[in-house]
Amino acid sequence: MILFERTIGAELAYYRALAGRSRLSGEDAKHLSVQEKGYAGECEYDRVFDETGHGSVFVFRDIYLRIEGNVAQYDCLIVSDDEIVVNEIKNYSGLYRYDKGKWYIRESQVSEDALAQLRRAVGKLVKLRYQVRGQFDITGKIVFPNIEFRLQTNDEELLENVVLRSGLRNYLLQFKNLYAGRVAEEIAELIRGYIVPNPYFDKCADFDALRKGLYCGSCGGFELENRKYHLVCESCGSKETKETHIIRAISDYIALFLDEKLTNKRFMKFIGQSVSEKTVFRMLNKYCNQHLNGAATHYTFKYRDFDDACKNGNRLWRYKDYYTGNKRN
Repeated sequence: MILFERTIGAELAYYRALAGRSRLSGEDAKHLSVQEKGYAGECEYDRVFDETGHGSVFVFRDIYLRIEGNVAQYDCLIVSDDEIVVNEIKNYSGLYRYDKGKWYIRESQVSEDALAQLRRAVGKLVKLRYQVRGQFDITGKIVFPNIEFRLQTNDEELLENVVLRSGLRNYLLQFKNLYAGRVAEEIAELIRGYIVPNPYFDKCADFDALRKGLYCGSCGGFELENRKYHLVCESCGSKETKETHIIRAISDYIALFLDEKLTNKRFMKFIGQSVSEKTVFRMLNKYCNQHLNGAATHYTFKYRDFDDACKNGNRLWRYKDYYTGNKRN
């Protein structure tokens, strides 16, 4: 049973939204590329896991746990009656070498030590087990889901803790037969109690530096023809409802301004007055919770992001979107 689904993290959401409304600096473009690659690897891992079946185990994906005042991030935790299994997912590609505790790609040393990260992640859970006097085991593996990844090493400890793409399906099949009953439920509930939001990312975009308006979900163009129910992209011809555009803009706004309140006035500036204030007001009240406070009234998005709102929002699909190419992320 998936207790926490993987979602687009705050950092990736920020850089995606920023890329849609500005020219990224070299550093920001690098951050976006790293985030995209990491997320793609995690999604590939999830896809194989889902195909093999979960059995009765409890699965936590992409969570942060605060243990003894420190926060650790976990790509995947698998809980049964007997143990917690930590899977640290690395979407590396190319030929890597591990020698004397150091990672290399070609002749360049890699700053990130996946084995050390796994040890720390397992160690945090050992501390948690000690705090609650638990009796469960804690183990872990580093999973490399990219078919293009190659590893050269004679280090036995590393080899015992690595799962390559060629063996991923067989590795995950073992969890289908593990039992998760009352004890696993208690362990899962314990983990829930330590989950916290990501404390490490708190960037906020420069409002004035961003391009204002609404943009095409296919090609990203801002030149849109305003029709009765749709906005039509003048670059590629894709046609999206005004509702779709506003949901995307709300999602962008909360990704770019984590700690800034969403007000009707501020949002109208953000979208460049592209649609009527009446339409915006209706959509804000449909997809957000309203916090009344006179002129300072603001809104909080009911959903995680654009995809979540489209999937789970109370949306009437009388008017549909039409794309001439692939949808952007």
